[in-house]
Amino acid sequence: MISNYIKLAWRVLGRRKFFTFISLFGISFTLGILMVIFSFLQGELGNNAPNSNKDDLILIETLRLQRIYYDTIPVVDTVMLNGQEIFDTTMETRRRGASRWNSSMNNGIAEEFLQDLPSAENVTIFNGDTQHDVYVNGIKLTLQTLYSDANYWQVFDHQIIEGRTFDDTDMENVAQVTVISTKTAQEYFGTTDNIVDRELLLDGTNFKVIGMYQDKSKIIPFISPDLVIPYSNMTLANQDSYYHGYFTTVIQKRSDVEPDVVKNEILTAATMIPMDHPSKPEGYNEVILMAKTYNEMYAQGIYSDDDASKSLNIMKWVLLGLLTFFIVLPTLNLINLNVSRIMERSSEIGVRKAFGAHQGNIIFQFIIENIIQTILGGILGLGIAIVLMKFINTSGFLGTNTMVFNTKFFIYSFLLTIVFGVVSGFLPAYRMSKLNIVNALKENKI
Repeated sequence: MISNYIKLAWRVLGRRKFFTFISLFGISFTLGILMVIFSFLQGELGNNAPNSNKDDLILIETLRLQRIYYDTIPVVDTVMLNGQEIFDTTMETRRRGASRWNSSMNNGIAEEFLQDLPSAENVTIFNGDTQHDVYVNGIKLTLQTLYSDANYWQVFDHQIIEGRTFDDTDMENVAQVTVISTKTAQEYFGTTDNIVDRELLLDGTNFKVIGMYQDKSKIIPFISPDLVIPYSNMTLANQDSYYHGYFTTVIQKRSDVEPDVVKNEILTAATMIPMDHPSKPEGYNEVILMAKTYNEMYAQGIYSDDDASKSLNIMKWVLLGLLTFFIVLPTLNLINLNVSRIMERSSEIGVRKAFGAHQGNIIFQFIIENIIQTILGGILGLGIAIVLMKFINTSGFLGTNTMVFNTKFFIYSFLLTIVFGVVSGFLPAYRMSKLNIVNALKENKI
């Protein structure tokens, strides 16, 4: 019986080619776009090198100096005592406002108060906001430069292609060395072979290349910069104050510790920072270290809010809304198409019922037809996704970031598409299965 249904489904799909094309296009386009979006998010937010420790990272990009202003306001309470009004006036303190100064932190704060947190496995300090313009054969290259400590290479697991990374000795000796990406090597030297011991000129200073890592460009620049230099080469005396400076701190927590535990330790560390330093602006009486997870930091770049967790929740709801839109809209379209197509086949169904087909047979027939149609759409969607990813990778829209096909997500998406295909076939099929035989044969309608 199933084989007959499959043969009948093929004939039906070929009977109304326009309806079939629209249905297949809706299914394949939806699945293809979903896979491209997921591939991008997997590259940015997945646990893959050089960010394999993403879920264990707590970032502190901002140190806030704060002062809260309060007003003392009289509050009058009125009560009746023996028929007379009695007034009772009390004073209430209410928050009136706040002064805040947000900036990156001084490396001294990070080194003194954040290096030895109980829940930290590794701590790295870096500045990733620097760009250098260099000229190669008259062509300007803009290099995203990261100044970091030696622990950067422990937190972010770059694949070292050649040479080595710098260590604490290089930091202490203010060694003018650098580790560069394969992209930088190709653009600056014209090759990725025998890069070690070459020199790269930045702002009049020659830096010796001691290593090269595989470029994995991301939207977040500190994940895969163009080159990394020991931050001891920076002029640290120019930082804003004892509190504010150039640096971001990233803490890699122990795997057995929850992020909120580390955040609480960071809040406690902030209370240990002295408030009597001469460089402190007058009036500020509190230090707050703004800690967030990697996903919260990424979400804040999309929807900026002082509460990083709120930004993350909004991003999740937006992604869920887009996912729902891309699935529900084609499903509704498919239901409408199926209703129109089935209306034209009422005589056929009436004949089948006249020869003894029961309600389950009718429903099962149309579901089989929809599943076959969905499978064809899924195969086309797979092709669309692969073509789009290849086009994006070769076009350079995402720099050197490469979108990769995710088989697991395709299977889940394909199964979900089949579920909606079954639903979109069941509803009109159920209506058709209840059709009166005489009306079906005479009027040819539902």
